[in-house]
Amino acid sequence: MKSVALITEYNPFHNGHLYHAQTAKKLSQADVTIAIMSGHFVMRGMPAMFNKFQRAQMALAGVDLVIELPLIGSLSSSDYFAKMGVLMADFLSADALCFGSESGHIEKLKQVATQLLTLEEKTSFQQAIKEGKTYARIASDHLDNTLMSEPNNILGIAYLKQLQVLNSSITPLTIQRQHTHHHHHHITHDTFASGTAIRQSLINNDITWQNMIPKENQQLMSQPFFNNERLFDFLKLTIYQQDAVSLSNIYTMTEGFEHRLIKTIKTATSYDDLMQKLKTKRYTYTHIQRVLMNVLLNISKDTVSHTIDAARVLAMSTQGQAYLKWLKQTSPDRQIITNVNQSNAHLFTNEIKATHIYNLLTQQTQTDFNTPVFIKK
Repeated sequence: MKSVALITEYNPFHNGHLYHAQTAKKLSQADVTIAIMSGHFVMRGMPAMFNKFQRAQMALAGVDLVIELPLIGSLSSSDYFAKMGVLMADFLSADALCFGSESGHIEKLKQVATQLLTLEEKTSFQQAIKEGKTYARIASDHLDNTLMSEPNNILGIAYLKQLQVLNSSITPLTIQRQHTHHHHHHITHDTFASGTAIRQSLINNDITWQNMIPKENQQLMSQPFFNNERLFDFLKLTIYQQDAVSLSNIYTMTEGFEHRLIKTIKTATSYDDLMQKLKTKRYTYTHIQRVLMNVLLNISKDTVSHTIDAARVLAMSTQGQAYLKWLKQTSPDRQIITNVNQSNAHLFTNEIKATHIYNLLTQQTQTDFNTPVFIKK
């Protein structure tokens, strides 16, 4: 069976994602579409607006199989997000990987990916990193390319870099983003909007979001989570319980930032106030938010592994079921887990912990143990 992988977050799944999934399947001539999706915490360093079980069910409006992206991928920079996604696609024997981009030109994006890999080997690059310059700043200083100024292009280039580094046989494909920009905050089109705009519409109790998603998913979007002040309270509690030494060992914590965090949490009066006080030219808001989520989840540097030992299935169609059966026949040594239990829970330690903490934040009760794989007949 031929498959195409999509590395996704679906926060939430909308018409743009549906277009991406359907077009990817046609473009790749695949039998099966696999979504490798972030779990309860997403790359922008926040809890997802809907839990991973709901979002996996939503995704079946357009894909055949939903696999959870390991938490380490979700709470990392674009390179490690891409690496974990590509590793998972390889683990699932995907034939193609299809991503959205502002460019829509795969060969141009490949060229930039190759240039960046060459740049990363230079001594000047390593020195700039030591000086505290951001990756994006270094890349813009050395590469005269407008492709690096758009968010979907940047992530797509990260996928292409990882495919080259891993010498993967997966064929990369890209689809040009339609109608709306990644960071648009307002809905301006009849049927397409960015995830940011849809989330804002939900927060504002503006029903316009309903036109931006597949109708079958509307009932799954009745209880969104966006309570930053509840998140702030949990962060305060977590940070107060740690010292500088323990915080310095948190994954993605940059040297010295733990002291800034300890000092700032004592005077911050809200989540937004905390973010404003932590922000510097060196650190983006997204980086800071990912650090905070790793602190909240207590993900330490010495427990992080950027490898794939098993795949956690969240949802599937009958076609997805057929692909899993085929995969188990062709690669019987790979651990494809459809139901988490005590015997295999050690494979998903971070993901299970993230579910429990997400439930504390949202006062929900679905766990990895009591929620079976959703199968769409």
